[in-house]
Formats: sequence, C-alpha cells, structure tokens
Amino acid sequence: MKLSALRVSRVLVPMAAAILLVAGCTSVNRLAEFDVQGRTLAADMRIPPEPDMDVRLNLKLDSSNLIGTALNIGSNIAKTANAQRVDELMREALQVVDVPAIVRDESYATCLTVLSAQQEDDPGTAEYLLDLDIHRYGVHASSWTSAVSLRIRLTAILYQNAARVVVWRRDLDVERHATPGMFGLDPTVGNFVTTAALASMSEEDLQNGFDELARDTAQTVARSLQDDLYSARYGY
Repeated sequence: MKLSALRVSRVLVPMAAAILLVAGCTSVNRLAEFDVQGRTLAADMRIPPEPDMDVRLNLKLDSSNLIGTALNIGSNIAKTANAQRVDELMREALQVVDVPAIVRDESYATCLTVLSAQQEDDPGTAEYLLDLDIHRYGVHASSWTSAVSLRIRLTAILYQNAARVVVWRRDLDVERHATPGMFGLDPTVGNFVTTAALASMSEEDLQNGFDELARDTAQTVARSLQDDLYSARYGY
C-alpha cells in the first residue's frame, strides 16, 4: 500500500520558512530506551479541522479627506469583491488539495527513514505508531498586497504501540510563504505572492499553486521532524 493510501481516523488505533517548537507544550524524548530500528511503524492521524482563511484587506477611510474617501470607497468596493472571489476560490482549492494528507505522508516517509523502521499499513498491528494531530492550518495574508502563506500547527507523537508508551513527542508551528514559481507566475514580480496577484488567477491555477505550497510546507515539517529525531536518536 502506498503512503498516500494511509487512512485518517477519528481516534488513534491506538520569503523563508518559519518553524517554531511551540512554547509551553510538552516535548518527550525516550528514543534511547527503545530499539525502533527494523521494527514496524505505522502512521495515523486525527481528523483535522477545516482550513482557516485569515486574509485581510486593511481598508481605510479618512473622514477628513472627502475626495480621497470617495475614491477609496470605489477602490475598496472593487477590492472587497475581488477578495470575496479569491476567498471562495482558495477555500475550494484547499478542499481539493488535501494538505493534512500531504503532511502525513511526508512526515511518515521521513520517520521511516530516520528511524530505520519498516512500513506497516495497519496501525493496529504495528510495533510503533506515529500519531499526527493537526490543531490548525490555513492561509494567511495580513493585507491585499502582503505575502500569502500557509501555516500549520501540529503535534507528532511516536508510541510503542502495545503498551501505549510515548517514546517521542514534538509540537510544531510551521509557516511557508507562497512563491511566484508555485503559482506559475513570472519570478520577476518578486519573492512572494500577494492576494492581489491571486485575484486574477483561474481556479485550476490556484489549485496547482496551493498543491505546490502544501508540498513545500509538508517537506518543511518533515525536515524539522527529521532534525529533531536525528538529534534525539544520535545526540546531534
């Protein structure tokens, strides 16, 4: 069975990247106590929440400047209409692009490699279980002309399955900015993609772009887990 076929369950069967180990959350590292190498490892995921859309327009009106206000009203109406269209298209795109599944597959493949474990498709029979719990994810843009990014907060836990012992746990907060290349735009427009730029794109282009952004974000999550697991397992 391919990694992408891993199921999602309600409960366990049993510019640059921003990566943050979430402060205040409990990290666990007991890898030195367990021999995971050569053992079977499965992956499971809680049902993720619906994606957030935090896209802001920052519309401004100046009561002391009537002419400017009148012009801004017309401009803001157009921006609002475009923003509503983009918001709908982005929501549709994230219904098509399965961000949690992409993150799960990348993370699982990385953990198999780092831990030298064997793939097991059935979480119920695997000796070890990687549990991924996405708390929140979605698109963010602080204004009409600011960078669009995909942010995800999740917890990754490695269990010794039979005894339900937590072997390793980390909490991550990852954010990646969309780049012009992801959405098929000319790279000369800059280093990031704005909401205004997305407003003129087709539904298909948006879906393709968000698929690229999701994979880039998933790879960043996986690299962060890889670094932490290497450190936890080998002490560097």
